[in-house]
Amino acid sequence: MIETLSIDIANPQPELLERARQTLADGGLVIVPTETVYGIACDPAIPGAMEKLVAAKGRDGGKPIARLAASAEHVAATATNWNAGLQALAARYWPGALTIVLETPTGWTGYRVPAHAVALALAETCGRTLALTSANLSGEPDTTTAQEAMASIDADLALDSGPSAKEALPSTVVKVDGAQIECLREGKIPFDEVQATFVAALPQTPNPKL
Repeated sequence: MIETLSIDIANPQPELLERARQTLADGGLVIVPTETVYGIACDPAIPGAMEKLVAAKGRDGGKPIARLAASAEHVAATATNWNAGLQALAARYWPGALTIVLETPTGWTGYRVPAHAVALALAETCGRTLALTSANLSGEPDTTTAQEAMASIDADLALDSGPSAKEALPSTVVKVDGAQIECLREGKIPFDEVQATFVAALPQTPNPKL
């Protein structure tokens, strides 16, 4: 049976966040509320934790899993090529429902800074990025309550802050490679809007004189 902690969505209790941090530090899986749908997290720095998350999800181990970060600064420090376009996206949409896939020294990884007090406080409490995916078996519907999540996927602990927003949508996922941006999944934020923000922030190349 999954241990469930009722946590305040406005003022997450530090002692409950510490319980969740310890569970993650022990290699466990924690169901986490976000502003989109419920997610399930692990600490990727703990040996075996990522494998446990992939097994619980029932997904292809080669499919990448996004990271939950406490701040844009943390992501910028990790990125291989952080540019003005990425800075503009972070300033406008983070914290929020935008996942940005960018190049890091260890490969391409998606990052998001959540606009949910519990998810953000958990990332801050842990002091590093967490691996986070939706709390449902691969191919099954997203979950919008802790109860739905626990019925769908196995975990060691669940943080329950109540239901997600009505008609919650997953985050929009984009991939940024230098000056190029690509939509991998249209979600809560329209891609056209994201693309326009990114392009407008890039240095403009002057037209050559005729």
